[in-house]
Amino acid sequence: MAKEPGHSFTFSRTGRSRLSLRHADTPARVKSRKPGRRAPQVRPAFNFGRIALYFITLLTLSALLSLHLLPDKVALHVGDVSDIDVRAQRTTSYVDQLATQQLRDEAAARAEVAYTSVPYAASESDQTIQDIFTHLRRERSAAAPSAPHVAAILRQEVGVMVSTPSLLAPLLQDATAGYHIDQAERVMRSAVHDALENEIRDDHPADLSRAQEEVAEKISASMLPRSYLPAVTRLANSAVHPNRARDDRRTEAARDAERRLVAPQINRIFTGDLVVRRGETVTTATVDKLRALGLQNPRLDPMMIACVSLLVTMLLSLVCLYLSRYYPRVYVSTKTLVLLSVLVVLCILGLKLGDTILGVRLSGSQYGYVGMLCVASTGMLISALVNPRLALLITALLAAQSGFILGDDLRFCIMTLLSTLVGIYAVSDIRSRSDVVRAAAALSLVNVALSLVVGKIENDAWADMQRAAFWAIGSGVMSVALFSLGAALFERLFGITTHLGLLELSDPNRPLLQKFCQLAPGTYTHSVMVGNLAVTACEAIGADALLCRVGAYYHDLGKMRRPEFFIENQLGGSNIHNKLNPSLSALVLTAHVKEGLEIAEEENLPPVIKDFISQHHGTSLIRYFYHQQTLFDGGDAAPGLEQQFRYGGPKPQSRETAILMLADSVEAASRTLDKPTVGRIEDLVDQIISTHLGDGQLDECDLTLRDLRGIRDAFVHLLGGMLHNRIEYPDALKQASGKTDKTDKNGITDKPADERVLIAEVQEEPEVGDKSSVAA
Repeated sequence: MAKEPGHSFTFSRTGRSRLSLRHADTPARVKSRKPGRRAPQVRPAFNFGRIALYFITLLTLSALLSLHLLPDKVALHVGDVSDIDVRAQRTTSYVDQLATQQLRDEAAARAEVAYTSVPYAASESDQTIQDIFTHLRRERSAAAPSAPHVAAILRQEVGVMVSTPSLLAPLLQDATAGYHIDQAERVMRSAVHDALENEIRDDHPADLSRAQEEVAEKISASMLPRSYLPAVTRLANSAVHPNRARDDRRTEAARDAERRLVAPQINRIFTGDLVVRRGETVTTATVDKLRALGLQNPRLDPMMIACVSLLVTMLLSLVCLYLSRYYPRVYVSTKTLVLLSVLVVLCILGLKLGDTILGVRLSGSQYGYVGMLCVASTGMLISALVNPRLALLITALLAAQSGFILGDDLRFCIMTLLSTLVGIYAVSDIRSRSDVVRAAAALSLVNVALSLVVGKIENDAWADMQRAAFWAIGSGVMSVALFSLGAALFERLFGITTHLGLLELSDPNRPLLQKFCQLAPGTYTHSVMVGNLAVTACEAIGADALLCRVGAYYHDLGKMRRPEFFIENQLGGSNIHNKLNPSLSALVLTAHVKEGLEIAEEENLPPVIKDFISQHHGTSLIRYFYHQQTLFDGGDAAPGLEQQFRYGGPKPQSRETAILMLADSVEAASRTLDKPTVGRIEDLVDQIISTHLGDGQLDECDLTLRDLRGIRDAFVHLLGGMLHNRIEYPDALKQASGKTDKTDKNGITDKPADERVLIAEVQEEPEVGDKSSVAA
């Protein structure tokens, strides 16, 4: 709620309670109080993720709806055994792919392999010969050259393998070898150069063998000593390298050119020809015939695809404009938009795949009820996960699309729309598990009624109407079942809490609540009472009562860590805060919010419940200990002292968390009333609401003055029943019982035990953390 500067909202009672606005803030009070600030309005802005999601959804839906235009008349593939006889309904020509491919492969095999010259082949051979003779001359100059040693050096330094080292002995040991080595080098160079004049292809070992044979012949015909020939021939062969390298790119280009020269092989099939016989195995030629006849993988009409895409664009744009105008928070939440997109795509996909169940093809009527199932479950999921009113719009659009997908069947378009509307209404306010069963029953009954009414209008046979009723019941039950399953799944995937999830959290037998009750029984009881107050207030103003009740159950979880520090758990014992200074007591109290969030994180509680834990005190002041601290400091508040005695916040951001804050304070403060009357209860509730308003705790939620009036009246009505007084016994009954009234130091009359308990209950002190509501 917004506050006008310089004003505070208070409640006054003149005859009956009413809201009034008075100028009550002093300059010092305004200066010391942290002003509240209204949460900024959500303004849709350009977002790349949202734009990308729009186009992804557009393309996906367009593709799914366009594929619907492809009638899959014969679903046979190569290797399948046909279960039907298929005959040609018209005369047509087709390309024999198998024969064409065979001819093209043969033509490609005839293409010549392309080669490129190796420019460095001759220089590489010269370098190898030079390295060989350099090492030979160096080793000959050694004292005792060894053939194995020289062979090893040639292998390591030059890369020439001499398998029989003894062949090198004549070159190393002959006294006249110096002259002959020079002659051998010249002969080897000449022979290798002559061999390289011919083509030596790197992928043809025969070319290399032929070149080496030519080298050997030239060396044999030379004037070298016969003992040198084996060694020189072996070394010369190692210097011969391929001078033509295969060019794969040019070779493949040549083969492709040859393939393109082969024309497709055209065959003809005539009307009445048997394409495939029942029991035959489907071949590639069979598939070619089916495709030519349009019985498999028919072609798409580009104009039809464009029209479908335009229709989807218009529908998506309509939804986006609607969201940006009326639901800006949904529009700016990419996560929620992704959820909506996924649900719609899954619905259309279900409509596409729904014509068969477990491989059994359904009739048109049966397919229609499957479509009703898909759309109804999607509408219920959008209602529970996002917003019921938004679900109505998307449901209407999906129902129209279902009629298009189901073959322009207006019957199921209307039935789908009405069935989904009933489903949305049935699950809009689930408060118990039995409500889920009732929703399934209601939806099934409506589906049956619709099927019978529409069947009668269409003059269907009675037997067909009975079968339709059976499918209608199944559609209704399965819709709610899919809704329950989908809600549980998407709750966890997207971090959204539905009423089904809240029902699970509200189970008092949950281990966490059981532990809460055992460790902090007083706080647990207080939470239950706060839940009752909050639910009554929510119902009065139309807020989410179930969410508020569950939030009340968990809002004080942090008190489990130190239950003895809170008076509702002290069971009449001494108050531990009497031994602590006020600042330490305030620190203990504020810590229960942080500790509650830690427990919620450990227990994987949903974010919406964590909001109740963090916001149920807002940034309110712990007034009792704050005033105690000021008295302890001599009556003057040090600068910044007030902030030390405030909760960390944030302030309530929703109507439900704000209602819980008020109910929490009202329930605690109501226990301090001495003789509760309607007037005193009204004054107490007015004072607490006024205090929170004046402190700015309700500035960031959406409560209005009308809502506050409804909340206040609901609190007063319920507390009036909770805090009623017992009728005192007459004096005669007291004397007859032999007991006299005595008054103890607290002003409680010494009455029978049962009366003492009741009076003590209404005089019980509030929890320490909530004394602020009384001190105010």
